[in-house]
Amino acid sequence: MRVDRGLIAVLAGTTGLVAGCVDRRFVVETNVPGAEVYVNESPIGPSPADTSFEYPGYYDFRAVAPGFEPLKTRENIKARWYDLPGLDFFAEVLWPGRIEDTRRVQLTLVPARQVNTQELLGSAENLRMRGKALPPSSIPDQTPVPASTPRPVVFPPDSPPTTPAPISPTQTPLPPGTGTNLR
Repeated sequence: MRVDRGLIAVLAGTTGLVAGCVDRRFVVETNVPGAEVYVNESPIGPSPADTSFEYPGYYDFRAVAPGFEPLKTRENIKARWYDLPGLDFFAEVLWPGRIEDTRRVQLTLVPARQVNTQELLGSAENLRMRGKALPPSSIPDQTPVPASTPRPVVFPPDSPPTTPAPISPTQTPLPPGTGTNLR
C-alpha cells in the first residue's frame, strides 16, 4: 500500500491549523497610572501592565508609586474548565480554536500618610523606655569574649656576627652561575 506524500503534508497542515491553544494573561490595573507593578516579586511594568501565566493558583501582586503607600495583595486565580486535569489536554491540543483567558486584577493605592516628626520622636522615646524596663534575660549572654592579647615574642640577644668559612685549598671558587664546585 503506497501513501501519497502530498496527502500526508495536507493532513499535517490541517492538523496544525485546528490544534488548540490557551493563552493565559493577567492585566493588572491601578488607580494610579504608571504605578510599578510586580507579580511574585518580578517586575512586569507600569500600570496598566499585563503578563502571561501558566497555571491557576495563588499569585502575589504588588504596586508601588511615588506619593502612595505600597500595596501588596495575594489573589487566587481560580481554575476554569480548560485548566482541569484531562480537559487541559483537550483544550491545549485538540480544541479546534484558540482560547483567550484574560484575568483582570484591580489594585487601589492610597496616598502616603504624612509623618508627624514630633509623634515619631515621642513613639521612639516610648519604645526606648519600654526597652529599659524589661527584666534581665534568662538566656546567658552569647557575646564572644575577646581573645587575650598575645604576649610579645622575645628573641635571644644577638650573637656576635659570624664570618664565612675560608675556602679550603682543594676548592677553587667558581664564577657565579657556572655550576657546582665539585672535584
